[in-house]
Amino acid sequence: MRAVVLSEDRPRLELVELPDPEPGPGEALIRVTGCGICGTDLHLTSSMAPSGTVLGHEIAGTVEALGAGVEAGTWRIGESVAVRPFFGCGHCAHCLRGRADHCDQFQLLGMARPGGFAQLTTARADELYRLPAAVSAVDQALVEPMAVGLRSVRRGGVTAADTVVVLGAGPIGLAVIAWARHLGVEHITASDPSGSRRALATQLGATRTLDPLVDELDLLEVTLTGASVVFECTGRPGMIRQAMDIAAIDGRVVVVGVCAADDSTMPYTGLSKELDVRYALYYERKDFTDTIDVLSAQGLHLDGFVDSTVSLDELPARFADLLAGVEGGKVILQP
Repeated sequence: MRAVVLSEDRPRLELVELPDPEPGPGEALIRVTGCGICGTDLHLTSSMAPSGTVLGHEIAGTVEALGAGVEAGTWRIGESVAVRPFFGCGHCAHCLRGRADHCDQFQLLGMARPGGFAQLTTARADELYRLPAAVSAVDQALVEPMAVGLRSVRRGGVTAADTVVVLGAGPIGLAVIAWARHLGVEHITASDPSGSRRALATQLGATRTLDPLVDELDLLEVTLTGASVVFECTGRPGMIRQAMDIAAIDGRVVVVGVCAADDSTMPYTGLSKELDVRYALYYERKDFTDTIDVLSAQGLHLDGFVDSTVSLDELPARFADLLAGVEGGKVILQP
């Protein structure tokens, strides 16, 4: 099969030929029809992923073959599916409640196991989810990132009565905005230094956008007014503290961005406002299935969310553009 892997000259990707994978016990072989490029993929190329890694965990495809132990009739060959890209032991308390991401043996497709930047990949058969025909070919690869957004707004307990601020309008911040709009939130502020991302935020439901590098007075106004729910989606040091500053009394702060550096907050801010500071990581099975249901009903306004689609041949150059900071929306690989 053809695949794009992390080269020894990191962070460059290269197109290679690899043997077709075979599904192990309890697994399915998936022919990839779409795989989104995630910020995690960009981060992995710097040091964490070894050369030769097939990245990509936002996977949709069709069932190509079934491994031993998969119950006959469970899946039909050619059936369209979204992949929840988790592997765990399958029998611990976390796995049994559908949270393999907390299992001691947790593995993520595209990191510990080959992912979706290829024509074929393997996944656990019990982590496949049927995709109705109403979900478009491009939207199929959005199930995973939109499930992250849904998990985030649920962690924030968002209702139509809330005022929401989203710090960072990358793909996950945009997903949070789309879900907040879907839930009927009338006041959504997005803060991002990128003009194109601010425009996308408006298109997806933000009622106000700010450039934090320029609109200092507007940002101060938001801070003084306060928001009932603030989402930190940048992963940059210092942003949790800013989110706590912006949150209103009795507000909620949801940390979604992945910050790998030491960070500090002012505990008295949280104490004086009696804030709830929560974290959102991955999603539950219900977040995944509910996302499919809403996409199937065309209940999310995602016009403009996907910037472009690329082939395997085009992926290395487009990935390099993203690493270089070229602005735009979501990019979907269609092998």
